[in-house]
Amino acid sequence: MRWMLVFVPAAFLLQWMEANPVLVFCMALAAVVPLVELMGSSTEGIAAKLGPTIGGLLNSSLNNLPEFIIGAVALANGLSAVVKASLTGSILVNLLVGLGASLVIGGLKYGPQKFDRRNLRVSGSMLLLCAFCFVVPAVFQIGTPEGTRDLSTEIAVVLLAVYVVNVLVTVFGSKQQSISTAGPPEEGEEPPATPMWRSLILLAIAAVVLGLVSDILSGALEPTAKLLGLSNTFSGIVLLGGVGGIGEVLTAIRFARAGRSELVLGVTVGSTIQMVLLIAPLLVLAGLALGQPMNLAFTSFEVVAIVLAALVTRELIEDGSSNWLEGLLLLTMYLILAFGFYHLPDAVVESEQTTINGTTAVSPAAAAPAAATAP
Repeated sequence: MRWMLVFVPAAFLLQWMEANPVLVFCMALAAVVPLVELMGSSTEGIAAKLGPTIGGLLNSSLNNLPEFIIGAVALANGLSAVVKASLTGSILVNLLVGLGASLVIGGLKYGPQKFDRRNLRVSGSMLLLCAFCFVVPAVFQIGTPEGTRDLSTEIAVVLLAVYVVNVLVTVFGSKQQSISTAGPPEEGEEPPATPMWRSLILLAIAAVVLGLVSDILSGALEPTAKLLGLSNTFSGIVLLGGVGGIGEVLTAIRFARAGRSELVLGVTVGSTIQMVLLIAPLLVLAGLALGQPMNLAFTSFEVVAIVLAALVTRELIEDGSSNWLEGLLLLTMYLILAFGFYHLPDAVVESEQTTINGTTAVSPAAAAPAAATAP
C-alpha cells in the first residue's frame, strides 16, 4: 500500500492549485489510507521492541490516533458536527464493515470460527456501556440543554478513568494482547526488524502529514458534497468516518485471512471500545480548550445508529462462534444505515444540532465553507 503515498503530494498540489473540490477531496481521501497504514505499522514496530506489557499498552493507546488527528483538525476548524459524524462513521465502520467483512472472509476460508466466551462477555458489556454513553447526554439535553457541556465533560473524565483501568487489566492481567492489533508472529514470519528510532520518526512524520491532509479533507468536504448531490451528514459519516476506520478494517481483514479470529475482535470491537473510552473524551476536552461546542450529545440519528450497531454486534458474537452469514448480516446492517443517512436532509440535522448546542451550533453545512477558505 506504500505506493499510495504518491497521493499525498498530489493532494497538496491540487489544493495549492485550487482545483475542483471533488478532485481535491478524492485525492486527500486516497492519501489518508497509506498514512493510516504507515502509522499502524510504525506503532506495531515500536510495541514489538518494548515487550508485551509496555508494547501492548502503547499499541492500544495509539491504535485510534488517526481518528483523533482527523477529529482534532476538524474541531480546530470549528466543525464540531463533522467531528461527531466522523466518530459515528468510524464506530459503524469498525463494528459493521470491519467485523462483517472479516467474518465473511474467515468463515468462507476456515468455516465457523470460535471465540473465547469469557472475553466476549467483557467486550459485550463494555460495548453496551459505550453505546449508553451517547444515550445519556442525548436524553438529558432535552430537559437541560444548557447543562449538556458540563455533563459531557464529567462523563468524559469518567470514561478516561474506565479506559485506564481497562487497559491496565487487559495488558497486565492477560498474556495475550487482546486489544492490541499486533499479535504474535505467524509461523515463518520474522519479528519486525525496523529500528525503534526509525519507527518513531515515521510515526511522527505520518501523524503530522495526516493532520495536514485532514485539514484539506475537511475543507473540501462541503463543496464536494454539494457538487455530488450528497448531504453533508452522509459525507461526514460514510466518507470521512470510513476513512478514519480504514486502518482497522484492513488489519482485521488481514487477520481474518490468516485465521486469527481473536485478533479480529481485538481490532474491531476492541478498537471501538477504545474510541469511545479514549478518543471521544479527549475530543470533548480538546473542544473545551479550543472554545468549540464539542460534547457527547450526538443527534438522535447518530445515537440510534450507534446503539443499533452495538446491539446487533453483541447479539451475533455473544454465543462464542460466528460464520460468514453473520458477517453478511453486519454488512447489510451498515448498508441499511448508510441508505438512511443518504436520505436524511441536512436541514433536519442542522436543526437538531442547533437545539443541542444553542446559538453556537456548528453544522457541516454552515461551518464547512469557512474551513474550505482556511489556509
